[in-house]
Amino acid sequence: MIPLTDQSLRNLSQRILVTLLPEFSSEYAMSDAASLALLMNAIADELAEGIQRRLEDIVEMQTILSGCVTTGVERDIVERTLESYTLKAVNERHDELTKLLVIWHEKSESDDALAALAADIWHYLRHHANRHAITAIP
Repeated sequence: MIPLTDQSLRNLSQRILVTLLPEFSSEYAMSDAASLALLMNAIADELAEGIQRRLEDIVEMQTILSGCVTTGVERDIVERTLESYTLKAVNERHDELTKLLVIWHEKSESDDALAALAADIWHYLRHHANRHAITAIP
């Protein structure tokens, strides 16, 4: 059997909100339990879709950065492929590209000749924020 981790977390969260929460007597305990339940839903969403979201970020960052790399080291970073699709490997790859994107974003904000690059990066950042928005309401 393959456990459906994200759905299991959502079910546990629902149980906290519907069954356990009304039984708590203090407002602190109720708000703490509600916060935990919402956090469980956010984790469930991350388990279900987090790797896909990061892969979409990676492709978009590679597209932006492929036109502006100037060194062999930068080119290696942009062109490197994933060795596996584990969350750890995807996070490491995402972090590499994000660090390079930040460097180029800083350059583009201070150089008028790179205005198109700055616009592309801001466009990516809007996509990124929308993709990674927490919608943890059960």
